[in-house]
Amino acid sequence: MIDSKLIEAFSSPEAAERRAAAEDISECGDPGAAEVLVSQLHKEESRPVKEAILRGLSHIWTSNPVEAMIELLKDDDPFVRAEAADMLQRRAGDVIEGLNHLIRSDDKDLRKFAVDIMREATIGAPDALYLAALKDKDINVVISTIENIGSRRRAGLAPQVLAIALENPQPMAVCASLEALAVIGNRQTLDALRTKYPNVAEVPGIYLLPFLKLLGHTAGPESMEEICRTIESKGAFVHEVSIDALTNIALRHSVSELNSFCEAALCGLLQPDLDAVVCFHLLRLLGHFTGSSRVALVVLPYIHSLDRTLCMAAVESLANSSDPAVDDALHSLQSTESDPEIGEELEELLRRRPRWNSPLSNSPN
Repeated sequence: MIDSKLIEAFSSPEAAERRAAAEDISECGDPGAAEVLVSQLHKEESRPVKEAILRGLSHIWTSNPVEAMIELLKDDDPFVRAEAADMLQRRAGDVIEGLNHLIRSDDKDLRKFAVDIMREATIGAPDALYLAALKDKDINVVISTIENIGSRRRAGLAPQVLAIALENPQPMAVCASLEALAVIGNRQTLDALRTKYPNVAEVPGIYLLPFLKLLGHTAGPESMEEICRTIESKGAFVHEVSIDALTNIALRHSVSELNSFCEAALCGLLQPDLDAVVCFHLLRLLGHFTGSSRVALVVLPYIHSLDRTLCMAAVESLANSSDPAVDDALHSLQSTESDPEIGEELEELLRRRPRWNSPLSNSPN
């Protein structure tokens, strides 16, 4: 039985007293505690008191009833709705049946909450829920659904997302679809999109970055020149995403050589005024191709960079080079380098280099 004094305290003009009452009621173990707290929540105006009530409800509702949490999604206060959604996300695996009802609600906010909660369902929401949400009349619900499909890598729903990318008139839905397909797509997905976007450099601006991401995750080495030509024609706007896409292709296909155009384009990017973050990722990308002396010698000056991260990236990127000038520069740097981490990397590189540069053995072993 809840102490009547605690219930009376909810009528106090002092928020601190109401908050203390909420905390005590949530810990009293009475079966009716949740009902009392919900009743007070609906009329409470103080944020600290609401927070205390919601903490108490979260403690009480450790196993059930999820239906009560779903009811809080209908509260007029956006704060209460957000907290209820958070509680439901932590219990997402238990609320699939309730989500079936929410996703068909007349309230678009409730439908979007349902989609957001689906993201956290540990057992995964059934495809039917996603398919219903993809057909929602509210574009925000559709976009959230596409994002969730991508984040959960629901490959079985890729055809539906692909259809949106190809046919939906809403630019933000198309962008979300391309982003999701970059994560879950495959070569067949890319081939289908090529009917609409045959040349990445001609992809409309709003779709260009997600399409470059898609290439990075699904295309082969044959697309590297296309990406480099896009860098040349679009400039800094695409640098970071394009470099990431090229790196993904190089890693997935173990690419160690570039054609002359790509080599010139990427080496030409490595300029003193290049953004430091982009420069770092470009140095790491070029590390795949420093078997080429041209690439290695463009990277080489960065071993003297005052930016420690760029210096380290350059040293690591020269691991594939056997150029004598690189060897001399690394030995010289080792004799003066004061940073222990860079020094260790140099020592390891130089330890391996004599073996690389020694004459080939005639031994069959």
